[in-house]
Amino acid sequence: MYRTVICLIIAAVFHLKAQTIDISGKVTNENGKGINGATVALKTKALSAITDADGDYHLAGDISSVNNRSVMSGTNLISLKNGIVSVAVARPEQVRIELFDMKGKLLENISGKSLTAGKLQFDIRKQRFAANMMLVRVYIGQNSTSFRYLPFATSQNTIFSPKTSSQSGNKLAKLQQASIDKLEVSAAGYITREVSIESYEGTVNVTLEMEGVWECTASKATNERVSGSGPHDVVIETNSGDGIKSGTIYRPADLGGEEKYPIFVWGNGGCSQDGFSNKAALGEIVSWGYFVIADGTPGGSGDGMSGGGGMGDPASFYNYITWAITENSKPCSEYYQSLDTTKIAADGFSCGGLMAINASGDPRFTAIGYTSSGLFNADQTIWGGIHTPIKIMNGGPDDMAYENGLRDYNGISALGIPIIYYVKTSAGHGGDLFQARGDFNIVNLAWLNWQLKGDEGETGKALLMGPNCKYCNDRGWEFKSANWEE
Repeated sequence: MYRTVICLIIAAVFHLKAQTIDISGKVTNENGKGINGATVALKTKALSAITDADGDYHLAGDISSVNNRSVMSGTNLISLKNGIVSVAVARPEQVRIELFDMKGKLLENISGKSLTAGKLQFDIRKQRFAANMMLVRVYIGQNSTSFRYLPFATSQNTIFSPKTSSQSGNKLAKLQQASIDKLEVSAAGYITREVSIESYEGTVNVTLEMEGVWECTASKATNERVSGSGPHDVVIETNSGDGIKSGTIYRPADLGGEEKYPIFVWGNGGCSQDGFSNKAALGEIVSWGYFVIADGTPGGSGDGMSGGGGMGDPASFYNYITWAITENSKPCSEYYQSLDTTKIAADGFSCGGLMAINASGDPRFTAIGYTSSGLFNADQTIWGGIHTPIKIMNGGPDDMAYENGLRDYNGISALGIPIIYYVKTSAGHGGDLFQARGDFNIVNLAWLNWQLKGDEGETGKALLMGPNCKYCNDRGWEFKSANWEE
């Protein structure tokens, strides 16, 4: 029995002397996106970690318990020797000592003695619970530090009083083994930040701000007016900044409020560079709370069918969403914190639909659709890169893109990707897309409401799927869907 007790004591001492660092968390930017490659380091330890692609990090290692180290800093000293806590101060201070059991229950509160420059001593061994391991918390003024008392330890330990105060109360959130430390978090293009920690275990999430002086290019309103049936007034404008100068912006007039607008990029028929090509349809969508960028400038000429990267080149889509995400993070931007950068969709008519399907592999997209469009040939590379739900809609056998869209539906659905397919059988190429409340645009708006706003009611999912689906059983429509969870 005696040997067993000795072994347990030795094991307990070893456990307390071999404490671990186990801190994890996420480093994000102001938009909540994880920052890849950020460095997270403990200020007082030679220990650091690099965040992964999602911004996650994990610091892990061994440290010695506070009862095995001797630290002095500044002019206030706390020492523990043979069960006696000594507090020495260089100027008048209020001193308080609290004792907790190892479950965090307050056992004793030795409070309220004001010291002039000098020393206060307290003998833990004389307490009725002195045979047990305890956590000791010592306050000097508003500052505190915590350490463990081991009834079988005889060595001297000196601790300094930290500058940052910790929590008080009858329960300790953590049994701290060291004074407050700091995490230093840094990343290229961001302002380095220090975050105080009160434990070497737990989760610490950190948000970094981008560095540098912000530069913003103001948008200019056009003379064109458009409205929709939704609650928001619509503004159409342009911006000469890099990444957006070849597009037309359609947005709600009210920015900066609690509502954050999902981002929607649109490609025109023939990949036309006229940003007004589908202004009625886009105005209707915007009126229901979306931030829309149409490819092409207002009244612009030319098309993207033969230039740039070829027919259906998605490069401008990438530029538009990058610009919008960046503007949302700039304090000087009129769009600052007005957009929901976690909800982004693409769609387009005919050649513009090819822009959407060709862009579908970009991880920033939440949903992809295309209207009277489809790939000219089966393309397993594009199909296999799709990571979002897909909507396809065309105008029936007289639609030049009918066979292309049907081929895409069959190929994409076979890969297990959630997909929905509508055909207005007698509509022809583009159908009634140019009408703000035409069937084509009603489907497109309901799709966005469902995918970007989680609307499962009659203005979202219920309009498109299920027993009350307007178009599923209509004789003038063909409907298919695959791979949706019930």
